[in-house]
Amino acid sequence: MTEVMRCYRHPKRETRVSCSTCGRPICTECMRATDVGIKCPDDAKLPRSARTGVMKPDQILKSFLAGLLVALVGIPIVYMLFGLPFQWLLSAAVGFGAGTFINRAGGRNGGPLAIAISVVATSIPFLVWLAPDVFMGTVSVFGGASVAFAVLAAGLANRRS
Repeated sequence: MTEVMRCYRHPKRETRVSCSTCGRPICTECMRATDVGIKCPDDAKLPRSARTGVMKPDQILKSFLAGLLVALVGIPIVYMLFGLPFQWLLSAAVGFGAGTFINRAGGRNGGPLAIAISVVATSIPFLVWLAPDVFMGTVSVFGGASVAFAVLAAGLANRRS
C-alpha cells in the first residue's frame, strides 16, 4: 500500500500529483500545467535558467556518489588507457563520459558544484596512475596532456545545459 501524499500548501488535501521539478505533492488547485509537465506554483513562475545550477541536497549526494564511483572505477580504466595509442584523445572521451555520468546522476542540473565534482572525480584516477612519475619528475607530455584533456572534457560535459 502506498503512502498517502498531501499537498504541501494544503495539508488536508490528498493528492497523487507531484511537481515535475521539485517533486513536492500538489493538489489540483495548486498544480500548474507547463510545456514540460505539471509544476507547483513556486517552480512554474521561475524560468528554467533561474533553477539551473541550484542543486538540492539529494542531487548533491547523488553527484558526489557518482563522482566517487567514477574515481574508483576510473583507476583500472586509466591503467588500460595509458597502454593504448592516442591516449590523449581517448582520455578526452573518458572524461566526457565521466562528466556526463555525474551530470545525469545529479539530475542534469549542472552548476559550479557539479562541475567541481566532475573535475575532481575524473582527475583522481589519472593522478593515482601518474603519482610515481610525478614524484620521480618523469611525467611525459602525453601523460600531462591526457589529464588536461580528460578534466577539461569532464567539466564541459557537466556544464549548465
